[in-house]
Order: sequence, then C-alpha cells, then structure tokens
Amino acid sequence: MSLSLEDVSIVYWFPDRDKHKCGYCKQENSGCSYGMWADSLTVDDYQDIMDRGWRRSGKYCYKPIMKETCCPQYTIRCDTGSFKLSKSQKKVIKKFNKWLHDGLNKETVCVMEKSPEEVENENVEMDEAHINHIMFKERPECINDYKQIDKKLKIEMKDELIKDKSESEKNDLNVEPSCSNNLENYLGNVEMKDLGVKQSRYKKGDGADPKKPLQQKAKVLRLERKRKKMEEKGLSIDNHNQSMGQEVKTLKNFLEEIADNPKHKLEIKLYSTSQPDDDLTTVMNIEHNVYQKYQTIVHDDPPEKCCLHNFKRFLIQTPLKPKESGVNGITYGSYHQQYWIDGNLIAVGVIDILPRCVSSVYFFYDPDYRNLTLGTYGSLREVEFTQELNKKLPDLKYYYMGFYIHSCSKMRYKGKLNPSDLLCPETFEWFPIGKCIPKLDVSKYSRLNENLSAKDVGVCKQSDIESIKILIGYQYTTFRHYRYKSRDLHMYQMIGALIGRKCIDRFMIIQQNS
Repeated sequence: MSLSLEDVSIVYWFPDRDKHKCGYCKQENSGCSYGMWADSLTVDDYQDIMDRGWRRSGKYCYKPIMKETCCPQYTIRCDTGSFKLSKSQKKVIKKFNKWLHDGLNKETVCVMEKSPEEVENENVEMDEAHINHIMFKERPECINDYKQIDKKLKIEMKDELIKDKSESEKNDLNVEPSCSNNLENYLGNVEMKDLGVKQSRYKKGDGADPKKPLQQKAKVLRLERKRKKMEEKGLSIDNHNQSMGQEVKTLKNFLEEIADNPKHKLEIKLYSTSQPDDDLTTVMNIEHNVYQKYQTIVHDDPPEKCCLHNFKRFLIQTPLKPKESGVNGITYGSYHQQYWIDGNLIAVGVIDILPRCVSSVYFFYDPDYRNLTLGTYGSLREVEFTQELNKKLPDLKYYYMGFYIHSCSKMRYKGKLNPSDLLCPETFEWFPIGKCIPKLDVSKYSRLNENLSAKDVGVCKQSDIESIKILIGYQYTTFRHYRYKSRDLHMYQMIGALIGRKCIDRFMIIQQNS
C-alpha cells in the first residue's frame, strides 16, 4: 500500500505549553496554548481540527488551553443560511453605499459624524490583531525537503504494519484505551463535577440576574404577538407580508443597493495565496503599505514589527494545500479578498475557503477610511460571499470568525452576527450563543454542554495512537515501531487527544533525530 505525501498533513509538534502575555487582558505569562508548526495541511484536516478548537496564524497553529488560559477563547461560527441583519448592520451598509454614491473624498470621510451604534461597531476593527505576539512563531530547524523525500521514498506501507493495526483494533475491543474518553480530563485538568458554572448570590449592581430569563426586545414581542394572531386565523405572517408587497430583503440586496451613477467605483478582487501568481506578487507591496499603516495607527505597533518579512510570514504564507472542490471555478485554500476604490486599495480580508466554511483569518484597512466602519462592512461581505459559495457547494454554509472571548468586552462584537454558535471545549459540539452567554456571565470558563454524560466522541483509541505516522530525517515509521516509544508516549497520546480521531491517521509528525 503506497502513501503519497500529498495525502497527508506534515507538522512539527511543540511539546511544551506556550506561556505568553495575553493579548486581551495584557497579563504577563497568563495566556496558555498548545502549538504546532504546519509545513502543509490539507483543507479537510484543517477544517476538522478547527472543529476541535484549533486556529492558524500563518503556518503556526495553536489551541488555547481553556481551563488554564486567563481569557478562554471559544471557536465561533455563523450559520449564513439563516443569517439575519441587525439594524446597526444595515446602517453600516447604507452609509457605505451612500458614500460610494455621493463621492465624498477620504478627508471628508475622516470627519464624518458617527452615531452611537457606529461607535459601538468600531469594536469589530480590533479583531485578532490583539494576539500578534503569539502569531510569529519561528520555523523549526528540522523541517526536511519533502519533495526530495517523496521522490526517494514514495512511502510503502508494509503489510506487517497493516496487520499490526488490525490486531490492535481487535485489542481495543477488550482493552481500555490509554487515552481518556474526555479530552480535558486526559490532559490532567480539574475533574468535571458541574457545568463549569460557579454558583454565587446575585447582588444588585452585578448586572443581569443569571437566574432570571433574558428579556426580549419590545419589537420581538410585537412580532410574536402578530404571528400568534395570524396563526389563529390560519394565516402565515410570511405569506401575509408577501401579499402586502413586503418582500424580505436579503444581505445581497442591501449590499447591491447603490444608486445609479455613483461617484466612486468599488471593486472586490480575490487572489489565491495557496497558489500565488504574478498578480498577487505585484500587489503584495501595496497590501503591505496598507497593513503597516493600519497596524501602526490603529494598534500602535512599532514599524519594525510590521516589516514586509513579518507581513509575509503572518498573512501571505499558508500551510493549506489547494484542492479542487468539484465545482468549476472554486478551489479550496487560502485567499486575499481585496477592496479597491477608484483604483486604490482600501482594505484586505484574509480568508480560508474550506469544505464546510469560509474562515476569517484577518482583516486590515486604510485608517483614512476608518469612519466607514470597514471591519463590520468586511465581515458582512464575507458572510455574503459564503452564501454565494453555498449555492454551488451545499456543505459550505458556515462563516468562522475565529475566537469569541466573553471575558474581553472588545471581542464580544463577534456574537452580533446572528445566528452564531460556540464550540463546547470538552465535547466539541456546537451550541447557540444565546444559551451560552448566561453561563459565561457567571464563569469565564464553561463546558457549555449541559449534558454531563456527553463525552468527546472524537477521542483517539490506543490503535489510533499506535498508527500515528512519524518522519525522522528520510525515514518513515509509525508510533508502534518508533524507537523512543516509551520515552515519548505521553506526547503522542496528547497529540492524539488534541488532533482527534477523525483525521489523526492523515497527520505525519516530524520528529527530530535523537
């Protein structure tokens, strides 16, 4: 049985936990995460590990240790098929479209009067630049020339290994696996006895009483009363609105609602960084100028931190290997979505197109256009882009926004894309954010899944650990036949627990010569 390196993800595992200054609360050595350097990742593998709490920054992938880090980071996604625009989001789109039509110059944009809603929306501009300090992980020295390895080996899987795996799987039926059925318990964290919610007495002035149900807005209550009255008459409120000529406008309708003969011309261009071409190389310096301006003005970064080398390492380099989707014109991989006004680049959205989602990596813009609330506008454009892809690829319907940090008020804006779900850090199941917030209001870490008997169904068995692929120099083996098996057992059990059973057999771990 042959195995090509094109079919696997090749990573170097950092065995030590990464302790670092938190980019949210700014405490020293309070952030805590696991990490790996990915020289290459298949889009399927990255999708699967994202659904276990991982996130990439350039070629460095990291997973927060939720019970230990000071500001727990919950993976968040929006179901774009059911997406509903809020009033403030509509205002952002209308303001942008009005600016396109009226033709105000950028100096006028900088002094445009902002409403309270727009000031609140500027929180979106903060995004993940707060964690730049862990995004620049150095490339390990031991990475090999994989093209040379693939040519030389065209790795042959020995019949003996296949037989061993078959025997191991039989043993799994009778022997308790060495990995715990629960990731958090296995990693030696505190025992689960509740939902991660500490009970405390409510005092006046503490905010909303967590024991009381959330109050609905008056508009929502009015709509519910109207819906009940229509149902009592045997009518549908949706059909009633259509018969009255009140057709529901989509996000696409709002974005394209620009009056005739606009003064400014908006162009949105998509460039692949998984398959970079000459066009991307040409505009890279233009992108870097905007990025440097954004980081130094909006985030007060020193210019040397925003050099071209760091820009390429953070936002151009990607471990994702492009893969044809099966639909003409759509290839999975990493992209830059550029926003041009009258031939001038004003913003860039860095995204990954994956089998089940569009994942937002980063967004930066020209600060001269800051009052157009481009962060919010860009996220809405990416939601609409996901909706368009979903028309051709039914499985691709989610928009991943990275991490939701409830303990950091500036990061709560991500929960405003409706409907959104958070990932349970223990069972890796998704739950509506509305049901999660009351738990997070009480305790910054929560299991989220209220079913205490639910376990991580993706946990590795012993046979999965034994079959992990290892690359040492130009030699390939599995953990079962690894020379230092007893010494590195704990590390490989941890790798299996964190990566998960679904894709662990497609990962190849680079091991330094010992």
